[in-house]
Amino acid sequence: MNSLDYEKGVKHLLKVEPAFKSIIPKTKISFFLRPEGFEGMASLIIEQQLSVKAANTIKKRVFDLMTKIASRNYLNLSQDSLKACGLSRQKINYLSIVANAEINGDLNYETISIMSDNDAQKELCKLKGIGPWTADCYLMACLGRPDIWPVGDIGLQEGVRRLKHLKERPTIEDMTSIASDWRPFRSIAANILWADYD
Repeated sequence: MNSLDYEKGVKHLLKVEPAFKSIIPKTKISFFLRPEGFEGMASLIIEQQLSVKAANTIKKRVFDLMTKIASRNYLNLSQDSLKACGLSRQKINYLSIVANAEINGDLNYETISIMSDNDAQKELCKLKGIGPWTADCYLMACLGRPDIWPVGDIGLQEGVRRLKHLKERPTIEDMTSIASDWRPFRSIAANILWADYD
């Protein structure tokens, strides 16, 4: 995603969903971006089900333990040092699975980057610790795919609820249905909704 994608996306969204007019910021928004590869995936796993502030604190502590953020360097860290950073045992395990998968050749980030959205999602979700949200966010934030829609994200559900003036948060099925007209710029829609929610 770049500024041209953003401008095209905004134009499309305003055409198909005029309600966006009330929440599109006058200035450029901060896109949800993460590095490609292990650093980006590790960031997303750490961020699962945590507030932004808590995730950033833990992430900084973990990443500061490594001279370079990479799978092999992560696997050299002790469980005690990772726990001291605030990482749960479950996430320590998830990160180890992902790091080992890259080293063993079961996870190739370059291959993922050239797959279709659906194929990449399926491939990533084969690994324990990577669910639909993490896979979607990797494609959006690390690979810059313009039409990703993490339907299970609570912030997005709340954003859609407010945008559409719904009494309750939409279900995953509703999220898919509501955003169908927003294709092929659902990543732009997600970033706008997140910015408004924050």
